[in-house]
Amino acid sequence: MIFEVTPAHIQALNDVDLRTLIGHLAEREVVAAGHSAAAVTYGGHQLAKDGGIDVRVALASGRIKGFVPRLSTGYQAKAEDFSAAAIKSEMRPKGELRESIRDLGRSGGAYIIVSSKGSVSDSSLENRRKAMAEGIANEPDAKPIFLDFYDKRRLATWTNQHPGIIPWVRERVGQPLSGWRPFQDWSSSPENEDGQYLLDEGVRLVDPHQTGDGLTAEEGINRLRSILSEPKGVVRLVGLSGVGKTRLVQALFDDRVGAAPLDRHLAVYTDMGDNPDPVPGELLSRLQSNGQRCIFIVDNCGIELHRNLATRLSASNLISLITVEYDISDDDVENTDVFMLEPASKDVIERILNLRHPTLTNPEIRTIADFSEG
Repeated sequence: MIFEVTPAHIQALNDVDLRTLIGHLAEREVVAAGHSAAAVTYGGHQLAKDGGIDVRVALASGRIKGFVPRLSTGYQAKAEDFSAAAIKSEMRPKGELRESIRDLGRSGGAYIIVSSKGSVSDSSLENRRKAMAEGIANEPDAKPIFLDFYDKRRLATWTNQHPGIIPWVRERVGQPLSGWRPFQDWSSSPENEDGQYLLDEGVRLVDPHQTGDGLTAEEGINRLRSILSEPKGVVRLVGLSGVGKTRLVQALFDDRVGAAPLDRHLAVYTDMGDNPDPVPGELLSRLQSNGQRCIFIVDNCGIELHRNLATRLSASNLISLITVEYDISDDDVENTDVFMLEPASKDVIERILNLRHPTLTNPEIRTIADFSEG
């Protein structure tokens, strides 16, 4: 299938990207189990002293399973074909068991070596596990520890369980998917991906089929999040060109805005103008058949495609959908929460101009803001 990560893609990752991938995957597992992603820590320079742990999961209580087997789990990332013979020296440099591994044993945790360039048979896997067990032999504190070894095939399997991370891996190894993108700057704004979203105190979101004053930007973001955080939540965001629809969708995943941001690792985005392959309907069917959770985002999505996708979501699955389009018709769309994004206030336009074009004078900024009409 085209929408997947293969062992070859895992093998092509460099040290830093391998560690980041493991961190992303651990965050997704932790959040899916009802915990905070803050329990996962990773980062720093790859060659800095790390005590033998590159990615750490530290949960105080609750349940966790699968590729994160214990509440306290440490991963050592190796962008090499890590043999059984190399394991002992990794775990016991200078003959002494690493204190980080000893600590994991005291807490009944797990220690996992991840080799992105290794592909092991069942017997070879057992040899590596045996070597890891020998590494803690005669170490009473480490006895309760759970040990495992993930090769590139197991890491690819883990990655493919999380559709939002697949496009990220493919981009990192120079083999991006055709038209499908992970969380990033979808709006192609001049600012960086982590640029602050400017909130507008005026009415920005309205439901064309309901009476009332509408919602401010922050209220609207929180409302859209509440819909999309639930499986089978369907939203259609419409409005005139240039009012910031795509930028608003990005803000749904921004933890600096409003409450309960969406998990950016769940985002699977495409713009129909990029001619995505596979087409949205085909990809949606595959994700549904695999029982995978994601937030499906289709930009420049015509009304008929939206209806088709929304109808498919009526079946039991774990997917939410938001489509974006220049479409301000009054057509009813079944099983969909429709919102219209109104133009921004003059104040917000002036603030954006001040941030992005500091050389402009105040009279110039006011003139441009007046001319933009939001």
